[in-house]
Amino acid sequence: MWFDDMDLGGRGIVQPAKGPLGRALRQVRLDLYLSQESVARIIGTTQRTISRLELGQPNWPLFVRAVEALGARPVITLEATLSPRDIRERLAAGLDIPFDPDAVDDDWW
Repeated sequence: MWFDDMDLGGRGIVQPAKGPLGRALRQVRLDLYLSQESVARIIGTTQRTISRLELGQPNWPLFVRAVEALGARPVITLEATLSPRDIRERLAAGLDIPFDPDAVDDDWW
């Protein structure tokens, strides 16, 4: 359900998780039925820090610490991206341009 990737913000505002790291952390946390505050207590940080991670603020060392504390393991996959020149050439040749869902702005409201 669309509401599953949401969480209450500090002022009761529902905000979607952003970026691949934020969505991954939130999914692991929700799968374990844990609050942001519970995760923060487990890894020795604040609820606000966990919220920031889920909202897309990059902090790789903290993300790894949180995910590992929840019994998961981060895995990195690299993909080649198209340069502007590659895009122009593909368009000129009538080819499709691969869609990157992470390139789309998550602010849907």
